[in-house]
Amino acid sequence: MNRINEIQYILNPDYNFRSDIKRSVIIANSESQCEYSNQEWLSFIHPVQAMILSFFSSPITIDNAVENLIDFLNLNKEEVLNLINPFIENNEVIFTQYNGATFKFPKRIIVKYESHLKINCTYAPEDFIYNELDFENARLMKSPSTVTIMLTNRCVTNCIYCYADRSKEMSCSISFERIKEVIEEAKNLKIKDVHVSGGEFFLYERWYDLLKELYKHGYEKIFISTKVPIKEEDIIKLKQFPNLSFQFSFDSLSGDKLQRILGVSRSYLTKMKKTFDKMDEYGISYHILSVLTKINSDKKDLLELHNYLSTLKKIKKWQVRIAFKSLYSSTEFETIKLQEDERIETLKYVDELSKLQKITLEIDKSNLERGYFTAEKGSKSFSGATCSANRSHMFVLPDGNVTICEQMYWKKRFIIGNILNNSIEEVWNSAESLKWVNLTKDDFRDESACKNCEMLDECCNKYPNKCWAEVLKVYGDKNWDFPDPRCNKAPKFLYDII
Repeated sequence: MNRINEIQYILNPDYNFRSDIKRSVIIANSESQCEYSNQEWLSFIHPVQAMILSFFSSPITIDNAVENLIDFLNLNKEEVLNLINPFIENNEVIFTQYNGATFKFPKRIIVKYESHLKINCTYAPEDFIYNELDFENARLMKSPSTVTIMLTNRCVTNCIYCYADRSKEMSCSISFERIKEVIEEAKNLKIKDVHVSGGEFFLYERWYDLLKELYKHGYEKIFISTKVPIKEEDIIKLKQFPNLSFQFSFDSLSGDKLQRILGVSRSYLTKMKKTFDKMDEYGISYHILSVLTKINSDKKDLLELHNYLSTLKKIKKWQVRIAFKSLYSSTEFETIKLQEDERIETLKYVDELSKLQKITLEIDKSNLERGYFTAEKGSKSFSGATCSANRSHMFVLPDGNVTICEQMYWKKRFIIGNILNNSIEEVWNSAESLKWVNLTKDDFRDESACKNCEMLDECCNKYPNKCWAEVLKVYGDKNWDFPDPRCNKAPKFLYDII
């Protein structure tokens, strides 16, 4: 007996396949089981390719899979092997083409089955039946790949550089039962991630129950950003969730300066340091973010903070960011922001500290290096990360309203539905949501350079990558329809963004 033929293979369980109405999608799971998996993966493929690969969604030998595919495709054995061999434990990313469209597959798309592998989904060819094709539009059609639920906009601090809309404090008015239903919907739709955010996560009374619910549905890769000094009994609870990622915002070792920057009491510093000690004691990793202003960016401050953070046992990295203007920055922000020469000098010194190699130090320059006025080929050529707003990401506000972008909060123009009354899929495909990917020149005023631009359809609809938040920051709410400030057709800024 040839034992090689008894080896079973399976679709890599680190990826989900789902129908996206007019094409199929490969999307990474939030948890990796196999080596070489890409947790950021998302690509469109032809539905027939998904049908073929569906024959490997349960453990199967190559011989049996070939026999099944011979019947399904009405091809001979050699033709079937030519189709599937490139996908079996492939060491490189695979590109295929059909009718001018290119389809991309991750490494190791079909792997040898091992007993420890947890099978998340099984598929059948009929899961990927379609009536028409569309491989041009970059927006996910059926549902997003990520849902974020903002539990509250309440905080324990009053940061002078706050980026949030704090014009009115709002606790979560979405019932816990409805949140559980949303998580269940997300699981059924094969949505990769369900994130939670604030305001302050730990001010949501049922945060512990929520973490348990997310873990129960496989949403274990959860990021928590906090400024709260966490009690020891809560740290013990958090120990139950091994895949949590923690970011603590911590700007200075001076109690006086923290009072000025964060609006906290003098005891805040001692409580935060005790939190770090307890996180170290219970073996929970975290990273720390420091936002720099005129108040906390002199060399003495930075060196002192660097030396203290270097003594912490479970810190993974220290990230430094220059405070930037948001849509909701107070007039006071203008008095504490770093000017260009100060920014250059500050970042130069931070770079010097990083070379000491006492701690992993990361400088976030994403809000400084935006490439304004440089893009000549539309939204595909914009510098920086691709915008996920209403393209692959849905943001749920504490009252159930859904906005296309987490920076927009309750700006009425950008609200696309409410999760209290509708499902994820219904909100994603609502008229209010779809209008943002079906814009025409008639939606733009004559004052906007977008109105008669030959790339309008691609920029706004086929490849939506326009940062509406930055448009509002530099041109104001009235001029929401102006070009992205990275476009070479963008007019001079009306408001200073840096």
